[in-house]
Amino acid sequence: MGGASRWAARLACMHVVSALVSCTGDSPEPPAGKTAIDRSWMAEIVKNPEAFTTRVQGSREGWIALHANDWRGAVAAGGDPAARAHAELERFHRVLAALDAEAWRRLGTTWQDRSTLPADSLLAWFVGAALLDSGRDTEAAAWPSGAPLDPAIAARKALHDKIRAGTLGLASLPAAEPLRRESVEGGVRELPDPWRLRTHARVDAAATTPPLDATLFSGEIGVTLTLPAPATDGVEDGEACRVAVRALDVDLDVWRLTASAAANDDGRALLEDLQLTEGTRARLLVDRAVAALDTGRPHCALALGQLALDHEAPRVIGPINSPTLFAVVASAHLHVGRPREALDALDVLAADWPETAGVDETLNTLVVLQGMDRRGDSRE
Repeated sequence: MGGASRWAARLACMHVVSALVSCTGDSPEPPAGKTAIDRSWMAEIVKNPEAFTTRVQGSREGWIALHANDWRGAVAAGGDPAARAHAELERFHRVLAALDAEAWRRLGTTWQDRSTLPADSLLAWFVGAALLDSGRDTEAAAWPSGAPLDPAIAARKALHDKIRAGTLGLASLPAAEPLRRESVEGGVRELPDPWRLRTHARVDAAATTPPLDATLFSGEIGVTLTLPAPATDGVEDGEACRVAVRALDVDLDVWRLTASAAANDDGRALLEDLQLTEGTRARLLVDRAVAALDTGRPHCALALGQLALDHEAPRVIGPINSPTLFAVVASAHLHVGRPREALDALDVLAADWPETAGVDETLNTLVVLQGMDRRGDSRE
């Protein structure tokens, strides 16, 4: 990773100093006019680069991975970076699982509207299973339920139950390929595993422990991105959230300029080489985008996700673009009625996150089905 070499060079030239700070009791009050950012972890390490060296000491490789949003690398390194990465993975898979359930629902209702789903297809049962697993019980009640008729599907559900109970590991799951294939005119309908992503989220949640250092390379910098009350029109809601981000950007830009001017060479190098302001801003926006999705504000979530994106490397996971960013953008696109754009966002994750293959397949089927309907309408 490109960031790793910058890390190595920076840590090599920084001096690890002994603890020469005198203990005088209570911490002094911040000078008048200081903002919350001036009291954040980001400001601390720019003002005192030695504090950064101390914080990453002992888990340097893990912090390098966490900074680059390489969560599996951070997990492998252990320590606080691993604890933080497990929490990131849980949220990432939770967003994807909710996206998957919504994709199944839209696929099912699209087939219903067409009235062309064969009676012997299990697609409707898969829709119900996905909604039930996501906690959308009321919606699930409108679809077939009960034990699956296919023994292979029943066995897969039992396997998921054991993994979620902790008696088996994720490695017990077969590769992410269709759970059922149905013959259709001109080809095959593939129905992916509707439980996989939520099982990943459950396993991640079970592995999450409270870290000692919960703020380094997080979006927690004491700044509250105050979003307006939901607008009546979804498009207006998205624009209102963009306005809120512009106000945040003013604060961040002012802090960055003043912090850079006041920092020594090592502090200034940390600020620039590690893209502290850009990465922290992106993490903060993704945090709020996930919250916007959870509260039914997809236009706002989409606006926040698009503004968080590193437009110099828009399809690369790194210090600014996290996997959750692309999951959020995909989910928001689907909720505002753009499944094709949702597929495009998910495509960034396909190579490194094979568990996304199922939701990708469901979305692709939805896009094809909706495209057939549009072509039919145009002929009429």
